[in-house]
Amino acid sequence: MTAPRAGTSRWRLLSMALPPLLGLAFVAMTLIVNAPVSPARTQAYKAVAPVADTYFRQSWMLLAPYSVDYNGEVFYQVEYENATGRHTTEPVSLSRKMADTAREIRLAPNRMGAVGLYLGVELGSLHDKQVSVDEARKKALSDFSGRQSELKALREAAKTDTATVLSPLVDDLHLDGEVTRLRAYYTYTPVKRFDVRHSPEDPRSEVFTDLGWFDYRPGAQPWTN
Repeated sequence: MTAPRAGTSRWRLLSMALPPLLGLAFVAMTLIVNAPVSPARTQAYKAVAPVADTYFRQSWMLLAPYSVDYNGEVFYQVEYENATGRHTTEPVSLSRKMADTAREIRLAPNRMGAVGLYLGVELGSLHDKQVSVDEARKKALSDFSGRQSELKALREAAKTDTATVLSPLVDDLHLDGEVTRLRAYYTYTPVKRFDVRHSPEDPRSEVFTDLGWFDYRPGAQPWTN
């Protein structure tokens, strides 16, 4: 009869000791993160980096985090044909659609938002790749043709990914005709600085990356469900 009591007492002692130990670990981690730069701090930080970088990491500007410099949005358009001819829908913000879906569907908001974010990152990377190709063309680098081929392959992959994401959205439009082509592009809008917040002029949006018009590919996975 004494063994269960001994086991219970050990668990009780552990439950009482664990919160103070976690508190001490938190305090020690905080001291290491905020300690002056030194060889000892560098070595100690390596031990706590997996946790510290996840929960403590933050870029600060005086007393506030760095503000957002720009807003990036992915827009799409749909081209369809019917008996009256060829028609084009107005541009729709995929980014806002994904944000609204994340608010409506609370069970997996990260999955919803990640789709729009992924396309934004992909189109942004295309812009960076295009810049490098243009620079290689100006400098007449020997690997220009290879970079150009790689850029073309990335654009085709982005078209496939975009069509996969847009397929269920196109179905939801219930257009009176046959969908033939899609267009997707990424816009860059600088955020108005605080010191000019009262200025009547708003920052202008620029098209950062434009995939242009490409063939519609139906049958994608319905991420909206």
